[in-house]
Amino acid sequence: MPSYIAKTLQGLEPVLAKELKALGATEVKESSRAVLFDGNQKVLYKANYLCRTALRILKTIKSFDIETQADLYDRVYEVPWEKIFPVDALMTLSATCIDSVFSHTRFASQRVKDAIVDRFRRVLGQRPSIDNEFYTIRVELFMRNNHCELLLDSSGLSLHNRGYRKPHSEAFTEVLASGLLALSGWTPDKNLLVPFCGNGVLAIEAAMQASNIPAGYYRKGYSFQYWNDFDPNLWKEIKDDAIKAIHDPQGEIIAIDSDGLAVEETEARLKKIRLHLDVNLQLADFMQGVLPEGMENSQGWMLIIRMPKVGSPENFEAEDFYTEVGNVLKRNYTGAQAWVFSTEEDVIKFVGLKPERKHIVWENKTEGRFYAYTIQ
Repeated sequence: MPSYIAKTLQGLEPVLAKELKALGATEVKESSRAVLFDGNQKVLYKANYLCRTALRILKTIKSFDIETQADLYDRVYEVPWEKIFPVDALMTLSATCIDSVFSHTRFASQRVKDAIVDRFRRVLGQRPSIDNEFYTIRVELFMRNNHCELLLDSSGLSLHNRGYRKPHSEAFTEVLASGLLALSGWTPDKNLLVPFCGNGVLAIEAAMQASNIPAGYYRKGYSFQYWNDFDPNLWKEIKDDAIKAIHDPQGEIIAIDSDGLAVEETEARLKKIRLHLDVNLQLADFMQGVLPEGMENSQGWMLIIRMPKVGSPENFEAEDFYTEVGNVLKRNYTGAQAWVFSTEEDVIKFVGLKPERKHIVWENKTEGRFYAYTIQ
């Protein structure tokens, strides 16, 4: 049984596995939308603070099989919860049940909740409160064919919430942006152009990596800080070491968009976290075929293009747009490498270039394609 499970987006498992190994994790094994690994407390803290492609880091509490609904209560009740987290915690629960004795996940969550609070009440005479919004402790149950994995979420708020913008549920997240940067092979010493920068997340994640700013640098906290075994000295040591490693960026990052409001919002975010001098943000239309200011030529540059939603193939709007993007690349970006990410499977072929590398990466629940083109 692995010590921890790191969740991620489908298609980013190899990227996350590499990150975890670099942090000292052992017995690293890729799974579907997750990476299993072992490690000590130091690895756990580092994984939360430094991993750019993890959504959550879950600690395995117990693994067991059940035959009846009552069995679930009994097995959860046996866990010494009072030794894991304090009674004044604000708790929430999440359950996933596939082919099990429970017809609905809500019923399974209720049994887990009852077992935990009953255990606290018997041992300490008090019980933790339930708060699904402002929780400090999150317990997760995964059940398939009546085999149960009981997990404790060390992250709390999903790790795609870096802290530089309000918690959100947008499909294109910081985790996906960092994953695309990693899959492209971009490194901070390479010049990067981000057309259609939109919410600015791709450019901001690149700027953070360029200066080696930790993924969790702007974040307020994590659930593991509310565990009984939390080690504040170790946590301070990890953060201090990571912050000492921050340095000035090397390559250039240019981000452009023709939407003035998007540029204005991105500029505000960059200023908030003092990265506005590290990203050359411009109000410009990539489709006009003019190189952005500060880009003398395209030789050696990398472009990462997240295609905006432009309509359906039935009215040919998307087809025409993708064709024109390909034309702009061929006419104006000779010597560059362009990576295109699209969730429009049927129209990415209209870019009109032969992809030399392909990745399948999911944008939340939608399959995406990430193709590389060398412009000659």
